[in-house]
Amino acid sequence: MRRRRRYTAGVDLPLSDLLATLTLPGHRAVTQHWLDLYRTSGNRVPALRDLDPLRFPAALPDVWIVDHGDDDRFRFHLLGQNMIDWRGSNAKGLSFEEIYPPDMLDLVNGMARRVIGQPAISHQQMQSQIRDWSLPIPVERISLPLADATGRVRHLFGATIIQSRPVHGGGPERIAIHRDHWYPVAAAEIDAGAIMPA
Repeated sequence: MRRRRRYTAGVDLPLSDLLATLTLPGHRAVTQHWLDLYRTSGNRVPALRDLDPLRFPAALPDVWIVDHGDDDRFRFHLLGQNMIDWRGSNAKGLSFEEIYPPDMLDLVNGMARRVIGQPAISHQQMQSQIRDWSLPIPVERISLPLADATGRVRHLFGATIIQSRPVHGGGPERIAIHRDHWYPVAAAEIDAGAIMPA
């Protein structure tokens, strides 16, 4: 029986340093769009409805959106084709509990809660072991918070880029995070009533 892994946060860095740390074009495109929306809205977490996929067309196969529901569960709202291939099926509408092995739940829920609860942007480099593959695969992920129509931070938006192609499998069974950087969105710049408690 595998041991459940609890999430331990990585290193916090200033939001102003974020773009300089991103080397993958897809990550830079989705992050630049998020930052543009953030500045346009007066330094508030952008709303899901304001995303414009035409601003990051090359990243669309790697993009995903997760909703935080009233039942306190995270569910996939959308997955790009590379994410569907990586999983081996489309997980749209499924909760983390329906997708991830039990020993990964504390880890993925903890990361998601920090993105929406703080809120903060997460940038991680990791190795992912997927079903039916004997070797781990290098993966890099950016996760950004998004607000709903009322201004409450209820969504995660990101891109997961798998460094090995093609990848067809049953989704991650284990992950080992090698680099874990967080970019807190300054609480003073956000209406405190708009943040949903984690």
